[in-house]
Amino acid sequence: MNNTTKVSGVADNGALDVKTSRLKNLTDRISQSANGDEIDLQELLRTLWRRKSLIFSVVAILTALTTLVVFQVTPKYTATTNVIIDGRKNNVVDIESVMSGMSAEMGALLSQVEVIRSTSLIRRVVEKLNLENDPEFNAAIAKKSWLASLLDPKTFVPDDVLLALGLTDNEIILSQDELAEQTTNRVVNTVQESMEVAVVGRSQVIAINFTSVSARKSALIANTIADQYIVDQLEAKFEATRRATSWLNDRLGDLRQRVEVSEQAVEAYRETISAQSGQSSSMTEQQISELNSQLILAQANRAEAQARLNQVQRLLNSSSDISSAAEVLNSQLIQRLRSQEAEVIRKVSELESRYGDRHPQMIKARAELTDLRASIEGEVRKIAQSLRNEMGVADARVATLRQSLNQLEVKNSSQNQAAVRLRELEREANANRLLYENFLSRFKETNNQEDLQEADARIISRAEVPVDPSAPKKKLIIAVALVGSLFLGVVLVFVLEQLDNTFRGAEQIEQMTGIPAIGMVPLLTGTLLGRTDVGRYPSQKPGSATTESVRSLRTSLMLSNVDAPPKVVGITSTVPSEGKSTLAAWLAQVAATSGQRVLLVDCDLRRPTVHRTFSVDNEHSIVELLAGECQLDQAIKKDEETGIYLLPAKNTQANALDLLSSAHMADNVKALREHFDFIVLDAPPVLAVSDAKVIGLMADKMLYVVKWDGTPRGLVQAGLKETVESGIDLAGTVLSQVNVKKHSKYGYGDYGYYYGRYKDYYSSK
Repeated sequence: MNNTTKVSGVADNGALDVKTSRLKNLTDRISQSANGDEIDLQELLRTLWRRKSLIFSVVAILTALTTLVVFQVTPKYTATTNVIIDGRKNNVVDIESVMSGMSAEMGALLSQVEVIRSTSLIRRVVEKLNLENDPEFNAAIAKKSWLASLLDPKTFVPDDVLLALGLTDNEIILSQDELAEQTTNRVVNTVQESMEVAVVGRSQVIAINFTSVSARKSALIANTIADQYIVDQLEAKFEATRRATSWLNDRLGDLRQRVEVSEQAVEAYRETISAQSGQSSSMTEQQISELNSQLILAQANRAEAQARLNQVQRLLNSSSDISSAAEVLNSQLIQRLRSQEAEVIRKVSELESRYGDRHPQMIKARAELTDLRASIEGEVRKIAQSLRNEMGVADARVATLRQSLNQLEVKNSSQNQAAVRLRELEREANANRLLYENFLSRFKETNNQEDLQEADARIISRAEVPVDPSAPKKKLIIAVALVGSLFLGVVLVFVLEQLDNTFRGAEQIEQMTGIPAIGMVPLLTGTLLGRTDVGRYPSQKPGSATTESVRSLRTSLMLSNVDAPPKVVGITSTVPSEGKSTLAAWLAQVAATSGQRVLLVDCDLRRPTVHRTFSVDNEHSIVELLAGECQLDQAIKKDEETGIYLLPAKNTQANALDLLSSAHMADNVKALREHFDFIVLDAPPVLAVSDAKVIGLMADKMLYVVKWDGTPRGLVQAGLKETVESGIDLAGTVLSQVNVKKHSKYGYGDYGYYYGRYKDYYSSK
């Protein structure tokens, strides 16, 4: 007894763990579905394969329409004329032309492109070729097609109505000249829209492309545009040269007069400064140079005289021997006096040795010596005075020279200022003369260049009449349409897949809910059904694919618990009309064919269907049984054709949930377990009422039916979540009403694929 209790407890705990794991798994799957799963390449390829017919249809329709439209379009031809811009000038004379050659820079090339596209140039082309009378460019004279007339509201709507709706403007009365100008402008605009001008690569070549419905016309207009461009360049250069010549001619008169005035001013000023100074500036500068030399020499002599005078003066003042002075030594008179003095001294010496001091000869000799010395001193003083006189002369000479030099410098400064002014006038006169000569030379050269002008551009390749049309490019357009339609088809497939919110395969349900899908039941169409009763289909068609699918479902159900196969099985769905009641009847019949004693209980007290499916009386039903108004044997009926027992139901005014959740219901189910081998409980939808939760707790296993390509995924996930949260033991999900043909084409890869592809394997009986 204790061991049995332990095993039962372990089993309950195991079942609880399985339910908890399933609930967590289901919650995680719902969250992943809301947040978006990772991209599955195989699933993408399967999605494309499932809807390949849609892709092929879109590709075929769009490509066919594009091909039809392309072949209806009027072909156009494009002719090309190539013009090279040559900036090099071939001047006959070796001068820089007034009209310089154009630069080969990209900016200059692009400027020429705009010149070619200019309105003035195209207007000349229009006038030369008389394109105003060409219906291709003048829509006013073009003949409208029936389609254009049909689409034009002016054809069938009065002008007053169009004016009131704002679809047309009030017509302004214009003169003939204004109308002609307006027409010309429209033609010019049309021609500009049909042409294309561009620089060829990194070269100096400009390509002029023109497109027209006529091959000859396209070549003619392209060549005419190039010709008019060359003519326009030449005319522009001639006009520029003419204007330059006229301007130079006017300018030369002014320059000639200016040269004469400036030269006259130079001569007049030169005469003025010559009259004022009497000599030239160079002579004055030479005199200044000579006086500077003399002044320096005089200052040197004065310094020398000063030095000699200072020496003699110092010797005289100091009572020193003045005979040592250079001036004294150089004096011949003093030298003779010195010689006489020496002779007298010798004589005095001799007399002193011979005579006494008082001797007359001695006295005479000494007196002679004194006279000689007085003469020498007087002579020295004369020399000193001479030096002073020489010093005075030197000072006077220096002063005179300095005064003369100052006077010459003042004079030279005045002459320099006059020379500066003279040079200024000479420079102005030279500049005017040079400018005049340049203008005169330019005038002659420009005048000669009028007949030598060349255009900066030349045609290197004239347009030939094109053979093949340039538009429309039929092959390219059709190829683009093919690729574009294929892309559009793929996009449309993924859009439809995103909009598709249902289940179409067992693998989808398992991936998104985590609940195993244990069966798929095909949809019975008119061909499969024939004259067979739907409710008794497995009994009447035991070898059909549908019966085999139900039989496979029963096998999977039994294998869901090998040790204790479920005896009481409940069947529910998310919402009504998913085929759960039909599946319950079929499952009961398949179980009965295997020899089991089977009971089908209709637990849907709000929409009972069992009594109608098997055409039995429901006077005594499960309602009366649960209310205690009848016995179990009175409520149970047997279908003789299929061999199954039925417990029908009926609509009741009482609360269905109270009846199904009563103890009487549990007791009856327990009692029925003793009398039947297999019991099928047909429960109402989970999201519709709460009855299914109560019934599911009474069953050993619960099957959850999902309509193929019918029930939204969110509702199925919500219903499964409520079922698992209620503690119901789910055996798995079942896809019902599967369209096997579509399913097999979709290629989900589950066993529904085999029902569609290998239907010959199954019997139709």
